[in-house]
Amino acid sequence: HAIEQVLTALIGNNRDAIMIPIPQYPIYSAIISRLGARQVGYFLDEESGWAITERELELRRTAAVERDGLDIRALTLINPGNPTGQVCSRDDLEIICKFCAKYDILLLADEVYQRNIYDENKEFVSAKKVAVETPGCENLQLISFHSTSKGFIGECGRRGGYMELHNIDPYVQTQLYKLASS
Repeated sequence: HAIEQVLTALIGNNRDAIMIPIPQYPIYSAIISRLGARQVGYFLDEESGWAITERELELRRTAAVERDGLDIRALTLINPGNPTGQVCSRDDLEIICKFCAKYDILLLADEVYQRNIYDENKEFVSAKKVAVETPGCENLQLISFHSTSKGFIGECGRRGGYMELHNIDPYVQTQLYKLASS
């Protein structure tokens, strides 16, 4: 529900676009489509364990902005990934944080599966942790989504969660809180 509220507040017209990972959980493409905006897919590199590359992000942004005249409003990161199950490395997260900071793109960090890591060699690192520790990302705007219903036991029948707002303008925060309480 929080994802839908944020996207509703963020999207104003059919030239607005949200960058989403491919493959991705279909809630993003469905909501973006319903709101009349555009999705700009960035492809995860399967051969590299579903890694994210700066080159891919730059190619997709350039095509969307310069060729198609779109306004990239946000980039969605799903970590750990759904449906891929990948866990972003710190390097991947730095690439995304720096990219979003460089172009003043809001980072939407979907981190609801952070407790669902099945590779003992992988460790979840939050996008916020990387953002606050990475030079050049001091002003990165970030909204992270968290869940109390996606843990190990599979509590999917119960719904609960929250979003954390980092470097989001106080007026925008107020409007999001109003939307959430309506």
